[in-house]
Amino acid sequence: MVLAAVAAALVVWRLSDVILLAFGAVLVAILLHAVAEPLIRRVRMSRRNALLVAVLVLAAAIGATLWLFGQQIGQQMAALGELVPRTWAALKTRLLASPLGAYLLQDLQTFQRPDGALVSWGSRLIGQWAAAAAAAVIVLFTGLYLAFNPQTYLGGLIRLAPIRHRARMREVLEACGTALNRWLVGQLISMVLVGVSVGIGLWFVGVPSPFALGVLAGLGQFVPVVGPMAATLPGLVVAAGQDLETLVWAGVVYLAAAQFEANVFTPLILRQMVELPMAVTLFAVLAMGVLLGPLGVLFATPLTVVAYVVVRMLYVEGVLGDVADSSS
Repeated sequence: MVLAAVAAALVVWRLSDVILLAFGAVLVAILLHAVAEPLIRRVRMSRRNALLVAVLVLAAAIGATLWLFGQQIGQQMAALGELVPRTWAALKTRLLASPLGAYLLQDLQTFQRPDGALVSWGSRLIGQWAAAAAAAVIVLFTGLYLAFNPQTYLGGLIRLAPIRHRARMREVLEACGTALNRWLVGQLISMVLVGVSVGIGLWFVGVPSPFALGVLAGLGQFVPVVGPMAATLPGLVVAAGQDLETLVWAGVVYLAAAQFEANVFTPLILRQMVELPMAVTLFAVLAMGVLLGPLGVLFATPLTVVAYVVVRMLYVEGVLGDVADSSS
């Protein structure tokens, strides 16, 4: 039994990327159900028809966005890919002209990879888009299967538990689904608000490729703390290539968007959907990054949401018998 447990753990470890992609498919299914749920409740539409409408609505929304802004954003992304390295090279030349700048550049060398700078490391990541696109297609279609036949997969998972625990396992899985639903809806709203506000703000202050930088800022919101910081760096580098005033105003735009998200949106809306301590979320992102790499960072927060619900229901309530905080 010990050898079997160790072998199972090794298999799970080796297949961690596949398991994380499967979890991504679960998020896709939850998103489709979140869009379909109002149609089921208010229009009295059947679940299958509501899911079909949800798929069509999301496809139409994505298609309309690509039709209206896709070419412009694509051009700005391409320009941004050329502008950031060129601006960084110009900034290095300026910094080398002063002793303090040379000292800062020397410190930055410690963060560079042995075979090149951070920019070249980023360019290698862009070369992995084909694999990422293939994984996204697999996740999308798997999510569709899960959305249209949830009971098949949910029932199979529940049957793995002993008979006397199956009812409780169903409750836990349903609670996890509800928590993920609330988190995902709130996170999508946050991503849209931050992306639009940053894009408009950077366009207003005169930063090149503002809409592409807005898209990056919105996508960065999916990973708390780390994502927004990483999405801010390209915008500041591009703004610094213009002049000091543009850099200052770009910093104000990013800071204002971050403060709005943290002090207005999160307390009023996101915390009512799902409550996670920020320190727990941050350490979860770091831990998942160390253990599972980039995919771990990407799915760290929803995995933490699931772990939070499972620990509360199975350990705090089931083992310790403490149900006083079950609503928190």
